[in-house]
Amino acid sequence: MVLRAACVMLLSYSLSSPVAGAVVAEGLYEGTAHDALYGLCLEGQHGIAVGAYGLVVESLDGGQTWQQQAPFTETALLDVTCGEGPGLIVGQQGHIFRREDQSYRAIESGTDARLLGVDSNADGLAVAVGGFGTVLRSADGGRTWETLGFDWEAILNDFLEPHLYAVDVSPEGVITIVGEFELVLRSLDGGNSWDTVHQGEASLFSLDLRADGEGYAVGQKGRIIRTSDGGSNWSTLATPDEANLLDVWSGAGGDVLVSGIRTMLRSRDGGDSWESVAGGDLNTGWYQQLAVPAGEQMDTGYALLAGHRGRIISLNFE
Repeated sequence: MVLRAACVMLLSYSLSSPVAGAVVAEGLYEGTAHDALYGLCLEGQHGIAVGAYGLVVESLDGGQTWQQQAPFTETALLDVTCGEGPGLIVGQQGHIFRREDQSYRAIESGTDARLLGVDSNADGLAVAVGGFGTVLRSADGGRTWETLGFDWEAILNDFLEPHLYAVDVSPEGVITIVGEFELVLRSLDGGNSWDTVHQGEASLFSLDLRADGEGYAVGQKGRIIRTSDGGSNWSTLATPDEANLLDVWSGAGGDVLVSGIRTMLRSRDGGDSWESVAGGDLNTGWYQQLAVPAGEQMDTGYALLAGHRGRIISLNFE
């Protein structure tokens, strides 16, 4: 696996099922044919997207316009977090960057493993995950990091070290990690102890957990799983195709959006039923991450997607 998005693009997929919904897609930013954006974060008026060859683009108006920033690394940047916690970016070769005084400073991570996901909370707890079972934890807002060890043989009944793709850190310090073999790992004590709460066959590439306990994880071959108790228990949902799904967002009103490779799915009833969505290049390209402004509903709001060719697009649902 060379890059997070490049890895999942190598997996097989099928074209989406007949279109049941449509959106108005508006291009907001585009790089070159060789560019790619892997991470996207939107908090209030500030947005940031990161990607291949150190690409960083930012928005100061809620994602309506974007400007490329001067690169501070030539390596791929694979995820970014913003909001109440510290602004953190992770990427290839164990690179971690922390936002300080409107710029990003390189932080010693203690690993050269590829870091694929990062999240943090306002109390300074931050977790980064990546290739071959890498899990890093910070208790001081990303200034210093320690590597957490796992007995993968006991967890998987094999000698494999699974790639871990995404992490969620709740305001209360509950940590949830997803990855290969449909793994969902959960810690209630800030990473001191862990439970394996779900396993299966498909890799999980992303998750979204809400404060009300509802949550979703998506991944390989159309896999979508759902929780209603904050991540303790998960059930598999039926989906209309077997495309590789890369990111998920959900709202309290039952809206769920899922982006992927040549596909986008929408549910209006919390995942009980799904429709395929067409618009722009949703059915011909790939979008690694999506973001929806806080408080928006899909019937009246918009979503932002970042992905291939360094594109950022806005989707307005009809």
